[in-house]
Amino acid sequence: MKIRSIKANAILNIIYTVTNLLFPLITYPYVARILSADGIGRVNFFTAASNYAVMFAALGVSTYGVRAVAKVRDNKKELSDTLTELLLINLIATLCVLVVYAVISLFVPQFNRDPALCVVNAATIAATPWGMNWLYSGLEQYGYITKRTIVFKLVSLVLIFALIHDRNDYIVYAIILAFASVGSYICNFLYARKLVGFSKLRGLNLQQHISPMLVLFASSLAISVYTNLDTVMLGIMQNDREVGLYTTAVKVKSILLAVVNAISTVLLPRLSYYVSRGDKKEYNESMKKSMGVIFLITFPLTIFFIENALDTVLVLGGNDYVDSTLCMKVLMPILIISGFSNIIGNQVLIPLGKDKYFMQAVVCGALADFILNFILIPRYGCVGAAVATLFAEALQMSIQFFHGKNIILRNFNSKSLAHTVLSTCIAAVCIALASNLVGITMSNPLVRVIVNAVLYFSIYLVILLLIKDEYAIELVTDLKNRKKL
Repeated sequence: MKIRSIKANAILNIIYTVTNLLFPLITYPYVARILSADGIGRVNFFTAASNYAVMFAALGVSTYGVRAVAKVRDNKKELSDTLTELLLINLIATLCVLVVYAVISLFVPQFNRDPALCVVNAATIAATPWGMNWLYSGLEQYGYITKRTIVFKLVSLVLIFALIHDRNDYIVYAIILAFASVGSYICNFLYARKLVGFSKLRGLNLQQHISPMLVLFASSLAISVYTNLDTVMLGIMQNDREVGLYTTAVKVKSILLAVVNAISTVLLPRLSYYVSRGDKKEYNESMKKSMGVIFLITFPLTIFFIENALDTVLVLGGNDYVDSTLCMKVLMPILIISGFSNIIGNQVLIPLGKDKYFMQAVVCGALADFILNFILIPRYGCVGAAVATLFAEALQMSIQFFHGKNIILRNFNSKSLAHTVLSTCIAAVCIALASNLVGITMSNPLVRVIVNAVLYFSIYLVILLLIKDEYAIELVTDLKNRKKL
């Protein structure tokens, strides 16, 4: 089985991630205006609830499976056994979760108010185990994942613009979203049989996976607090409009963070492989470069979108969503915080088997998020949820850093970080001056965002090249070499 370079995998995973992000980025402004904040809020409430169900059914396999597959990918028999064992555990857990989901749907008012959405999300839950994305990540088969995603997103894109016409079409919107997921899962299962066979049930050892899976499941449960619980608590403690406002603010942060984490994600299987072989040199070199690149990306993105929060909200949702501007500004520093914590978690703690420290960090963050949500949401709505999430992310990152500080500090490039901060500050000041003095006052917010982005990131890159930042130079060199091929 051909294994591509880390750089190739990173590019493929970024394309995969960007494809996933372009889909909502293109459709969300249209859907947000058609369905209104109430309709968007209702769909996202059920989606957040089903995401919890999927997480419980997965029992941590999404992270554990990547590491387990990466370690045995050179042994065909062990790989087949691992695949079959993890899929079987996932299927059993999913069946149990579906029973609980059905009971909740029947008796909880927030769920039985819309039976159609319950059924749509139940179908997604039932299909999720067959997706086995952890298998493809562990085998570093990012080419297939990217191609499959592009096809289903394009079909869904056409369906949304063809079928969503008024605010009562929110169920159709939910069905289209489910189609994109379920279709991908079915294709994944069929293609997986070409990569590796399934073992017979006799002789399998499910027990060996349970303990480490449960540790990572607890971590996944805690992490989901940052991504789903805020939305659910807003829906219960406030109203659909607050959910819609919060979703719009979170949308930008989630899109940007997914691109950033695409780099960190591809390193988990490769670093796990290095650890299993005891290759410290390759491990440390990969760590140092990934930290430099993550900061090179996250810091300027954070500052740019804080400066341009209002215009970004107007582009995504229109005037009806202006109240989510402050919420978005509060959330944007999470790009830097979460980008750094993903380095520590996915590249230090998990590959080295320090799962309990990873769990400790995210559980503390989750508890803080829940408590602050409970205090702040009733009074401040979506802004309160944003403040709670920011604090929780900072807390869990700090705890992770404490447990992984030796490796992080040994591979930390302070010179590159100084270059990044200096270049970002100069670019930000230039954009602010240009807006005030030159008068970039175009009436269309999309045009303003595009013009500001082009100026801002051009200045940022030029400054980095002038001060000879090693990662910026390497990036430009790679782009030039690709154009020559």
